Amino acid sequence: MKAVIMPGFSELIIIVNPTREVTREGMLSIVMPWLYAPWPHAREKGIVETEIDGDTLRALLVELSAQYKAVNVDFQPVNPTTNDLDFDYDVLVNSKKYEALAHGLDTKLKADDEVKLKILWRWDG
Repeated sequence: MKAVIMPGFSELIIIVNPTREVTREGMLSIVMPWLYAPWPHAREKGIVETEIDGDTLRALLVELSAQYKAVNVDFQPVNPTTNDLDFDYDVLVNSKKYEALAHGLDTKLKADDEVKLKILWRWDG
């Protein structure tokens, strides 16, 4: 599947298989620079276009994790021990928490679905 990613201050907004042009219009201009780490060439445009193997929310999150890992950024939304979302992240699909979806992380994504992957900041010393 094609994923268009718009890094934000503390989240990734992802449009799956977009049927329209995706822009940063209306988004904050403050972006955490490390969110562009796997795609430094995309900083100027502000949008990342990438291909993801698979068609589920889990496949998307696992692939994003691999792309960040390749550039030594600790970003692992799916906890390898529990095989569920790690507590440092929150995920919404079309404004619904992933837990409310019938198939959770195994939900099949379709054209124009919007996934918000929020990084939850913890200050635990």
